[in-house]
Amino acid sequence: MRMVRFAFALFTLSAAGCAVDAADPDLAVDAPNLSENWTVSSFAASQSWSSGLVGTASGYIHCNLDYGGGYMLTDLSVNEEPLANPAEFIASMNGVCREFDLPNAALPRTGTYAYAGISVAPSRPGLHWTNVPAIDSYPIGLQLRVNPSPNAHVKDVRIVYAHKDATGMALDTAAPSFTPWAIGYAGSVVSLNCSANQVMTGLDLDYDPVSGQIRFLEIHCRELSWP
Repeated sequence: MRMVRFAFALFTLSAAGCAVDAADPDLAVDAPNLSENWTVSSFAASQSWSSGLVGTASGYIHCNLDYGGGYMLTDLSVNEEPLANPAEFIASMNGVCREFDLPNAALPRTGTYAYAGISVAPSRPGLHWTNVPAIDSYPIGLQLRVNPSPNAHVKDVRIVYAHKDATGMALDTAAPSFTPWAIGYAGSVVSLNCSANQVMTGLDLDYDPVSGQIRFLEIHCRELSWP
């Protein structure tokens, strides 16, 4: 892993490793710095979905633990199944952790981010992205589209996010928004939602290393609070 801080950086996303960059120019939200800070809890709660089948390979992205307290999981990219496979599913997944400016009352992004491979298996070329908007938007969960049993697996994913409420000191989790589905596959919808005033800071999954089909997925949620 390497940390680079420069504007408009180009990066290559690799499922085999991770890197850090600081390229986003879309983040300018100014507010006076106050003596108080936003805080993200060190305690993580979790919400999970399981197919009931065993995935012998595992992957993860832990924004808060690996990069720092202000990092949240805001972007996911996925690859589809190989062309020769008639099933529809996510065959590989990558994620992006973005840093938020906790000392700033407006809680904007700093522009620093880290990206990492989560799972890798044979797949069709071409990445499908789903990401949280840059301004006043904070990830609070995932929605999955899944295939039913007996061969249950994850077919598609999108991120649930919230804006700050009218006070500006809490999240309006009662009125969530949703990013687009990464691929557009149909399936039964499963919601993995953080509790009120929690943000999504990572995920773990188990998958079949041959097919790439995700068999288990768990999100990590941490409380976001203003003093």
